[in-house]
Amino acid sequence: MSLFRVNVKIISCFLLFFFLSFKTYAIQELKGAWFECEFSGKTSKPTDDCKMLDNDGFIFNKNIAAHISVIDSQEPNCKKNKFGQCFPSDLKFVTIRKGRQDKVNFQKGKLILSFLGCGQVFHLKDRIEYVEAAPDKKKCFWAGKKVFYLKKYNGKLIFKE
Repeated sequence: MSLFRVNVKIISCFLLFFFLSFKTYAIQELKGAWFECEFSGKTSKPTDDCKMLDNDGFIFNKNIAAHISVIDSQEPNCKKNKFGQCFPSDLKFVTIRKGRQDKVNFQKGKLILSFLGCGQVFHLKDRIEYVEAAPDKKKCFWAGKKVFYLKKYNGKLIFKE
């Protein structure tokens, strides 16, 4: 047997072992507070690896998504120069106001948001620094083509009435 064939077999075995042992982690559900990346576009990923978050987000808990808004941001460097409409993702705490709640369901890497009698499917993909939530091609009448780039906020939430 030639040296070339031995190398091909060794490399093939190594690649087979590597791919069999490599695990991919799908996003099965979102828990806690999640905010959209401030410097992302309607369908374009964030330009800052999601270091800055939009002031509007959601708390996901037991198939409920509660809308939340950060009300104490003093950040001057937000998109379109809107003062206080974003905050750095590494802040230790933010003050929030809780808004309306909607039903959600998580199934096999998908988020299904039910609103006005229609369940919109969003496909969840882990992008290391953030999660991409892309709408399914079949859209509810209230849904657009917008892709949401979301990051979990791990700081403390201070609730204000």
